This record gives sequence, structure tokens and C-alpha cells, in this order.
Amino acid sequence: MPAPRTCRTCGGELHPDLRWCPRCYAPVYELTPRAKLHDGDFVSAPLAEGGHRPHWSRWEKSATTFGPAGRIALTVLVVLTLPMALLSNMFVYAAAFPIVAATTLGSIWARGWVVPDEPDLPPLPAAGRGEPDAPWTAGRVAREALPWICAAVAMLAVSYGPLPLKAAVLIGACIGGPIWFWKRVLDR
Repeated sequence: MPAPRTCRTCGGELHPDLRWCPRCYAPVYELTPRAKLHDGDFVSAPLAEGGHRPHWSRWEKSATTFGPAGRIALTVLVVLTLPMALLSNMFVYAAAFPIVAATTLGSIWARGWVVPDEPDLPPLPAAGRGEPDAPWTAGRVAREALPWICAAVAMLAVSYGPLPLKAAVLIGACIGGPIWFWKRVLDR
């Protein structure tokens, strides 16, 4: 915003090359402060009192996630890549499949923010608020890092270990992978 043509203090005429009033020596500001938009009231997101409340859902289609049919179809496609890779002698992919499948399926089955907009449906049940995250302690850091360390050791064992060790790691991944996926991804 350009400087005003008259002084706000005394009303005298201001020169364009001076940054103060020649009559009262008040400074001339280029960007003037404006009045407050809100006078002491609190501005925030509105809280839903009734009707259709936005909520997190794994089974409803949202703007960024698929519905249940799309999620199940994509899960089948991801799982079918393993037999196809084994038939094509892609054993490195078979060794990396637990990690690839876990990250891909975790993204597919992630919860999405659903904003219902159908006024003819009954009101949705109120969802409880989640608990805040626990503080990062040494035990929590160890619990978070242990699966990644195990995955790295398993990848090294499959890459460079003897055949019985490779078989044991792959069998363990085939059994433990779905259990981990169920507990870690689907229960969040």
C-alpha cells in the first residue's frame, strides 16, 4: 500500500520524497497497520454438533482412498505378483516381497478422511477421539527399530545365506507377514 498524501497526526501535506511529516515530524509508514479482523473472539474450525460428521474410515470411499471393492481388488493384484514373479524366476522379488507387499498394502488399506454429504442418511455415530501418542522412550525406540533391523537381517540372509536359511526366512516371512500386516496396519 503506498504512503498516504496527508499526515495522520496533524493532517499536513506530505512530500513524496520524505519519510516524515515536515510539520510535526511524525514518521510516514508505507504499509499501514490495519484494524483487527476479530475482536477477542476465538476463530477455529467449527465443531460438528449433529448430522453427518467427518470421520476416519478404512471401509468407506473417500477423496483419497478406494472403497472396499477397490481395496480388495488391489490387494489381490499385489498378492498375485508373488506367484507371477516365482513363475518368471524372479527370486529377488520373492525375497523382497514381504517389504514391498507391506508398504503397498499399508498404503492401500490406510484410513481415509470421509466427509459424508448425503442429507437423507441417518446421522453417523460419534467416534471417540484417539489417544495421544506415547512419549519416545528408549523402549519405544527399540520396539520401533527392531522390525526394520530384522527385515534388514532377513534380506541379507536371503541374499547371501545358505539355502536352508533362505528357506527358513521366506517361510517365516510368509507366516509372519500377514500377522504383522493385520496387527500393525489394519488395527490402526
